[in-house]
Amino acid sequence: MSVTPKTLDEHLDYLFSIVRLKLWFLARWQKEHPEEEFSSILRNRVDIFRKTDINPEAITPRGSYYHLPAWLDLENRLKDIYSMVRGDEKLFEEWGFDLLRPTLEKRCERDFYDQSAAAAYQCGFLRHNLNLNIDGETLGFHIRNDRRPNSFFDDIPHIKECFLQLLDVAENKFSARCISTNTWLNSVEKWLDLFPQEWRDNLGEIDTDVRWHYGFWGQFINARGAFNAKAGEKLRSTGKLPFYPRRSFCTIAAMRKHIEQL
Repeated sequence: MSVTPKTLDEHLDYLFSIVRLKLWFLARWQKEHPEEEFSSILRNRVDIFRKTDINPEAITPRGSYYHLPAWLDLENRLKDIYSMVRGDEKLFEEWGFDLLRPTLEKRCERDFYDQSAAAAYQCGFLRHNLNLNIDGETLGFHIRNDRRPNSFFDDIPHIKECFLQLLDVAENKFSARCISTNTWLNSVEKWLDLFPQEWRDNLGEIDTDVRWHYGFWGQFINARGAFNAKAGEKLRSTGKLPFYPRRSFCTIAAMRKHIEQL
């Protein structure tokens, strides 16, 4: 069965759904961490600013704009709402969304056609860092789904090609010995199956210190780029993300051998 690309209307629904979920999460986190500043949670643990029309740049702005009067006003109004609803997650989500909806609608089309993030990926669905990790021998990388509306998991030849490109760059340009990444996917079996046993052996502890980026929140986006409602419901019902990121690494030599067997 063919899969159709996401439409502009579906992207608006994604923006609405993910922001509503993050408002719910913000209220829950604030309730569980009353010592943390509301503005710190809003800026650092959920990704809302980038999805508003207050963001003057692309989806990944180079500058910081939390000083803008329009954003500070929005922050203060959301904080007032949280105080008025006395930490009620559902009410905060509803009232907060009513406040944010106009700026999300204004941002939607610009967000939908923004391809700037994809342009930074040098190896298909993989993007490598521009410097080695602090150990001086490991090249970190990041992941995106470049096969929308399908999943990159459905294209094994493409996976192999992209990883081989990454390994070549790691060795030839950076003289690296290992590759590594820190992502929620390291808690998913079908992702772990793409790596040699070394990768599983080197898995670090899960990181529950939720931050705003896709290393945590990417799991709420499905292959088509729409909202992953099932993952959203799990967060609401448990108060926990379905998956938490973990860091892992393996040698380039072991990865090359494993890729031949995929």
